Amino acid sequence: MKMVSYTLLVLCMLMVLLFPVAAEDGNGKHTDWEQGIASWYDSDPEGPLTANGERFDPEAFTAAHRSLTFGTIVRVHDLANEMTVDVRINDRGPYVDGRIIDLTPAAARAIDMYERGISPVVLEIIYSPRVPESRYNRPGDTGWYKLQIGSFSHTRNVYELYMRLHDLGFKPSVEVVQEQLLRLSIRWIPERLKEESIMILDSLGFQDVLVRGDELPF
Repeated sequence: MKMVSYTLLVLCMLMVLLFPVAAEDGNGKHTDWEQGIASWYDSDPEGPLTANGERFDPEAFTAAHRSLTFGTIVRVHDLANEMTVDVRINDRGPYVDGRIIDLTPAAARAIDMYERGISPVVLEIIYSPRVPESRYNRPGDTGWYKLQIGSFSHTRNVYELYMRLHDLGFKPSVEVVQEQLLRLSIRWIPERLKEESIMILDSLGFQDVLVRGDELPF
């Protein structure tokens, strides 16, 4: 019994050395590796939309993850049989404790996991896109934000605010709303500068900034 326990301990130590696990860094961002349980999922015949707006395809090598950027390529290492499969993240889930990725049926078959249902895996991030792959234009989906400052009735005031924001390095824009109001926003704010930009606007007296998703600036 002691020999068995010692052997298991050695195997666990080797697994940690071979597959370093660091799902998130101190800032809550994913690093290169993550370890946990993989499962697979399917949908009804109509093929509902995934979380990034694509049609679910059971034959595609895609997967659901709770937080990885849409479009991230992940290599799934099945620890039960040492098989691997590369999948692209286009959905959210799984929402079961301990499970870290949901594969399509095709991806599960590629590592001989379909019949087993679940398996211990290590996720290796192969590629992470600069801009998330999404067909929606919601905050965060495109990776860029528009900060809506407010609507004003006086053209002169809007012009002065526009120039002030422009001089600060922002990219302001003006839209006509309700035929007589001018809506002032700043556009193309990347994720890494979103909070800082909101703080700058707050210091200028704009406390009720609305955060919107934005199109790509190129």
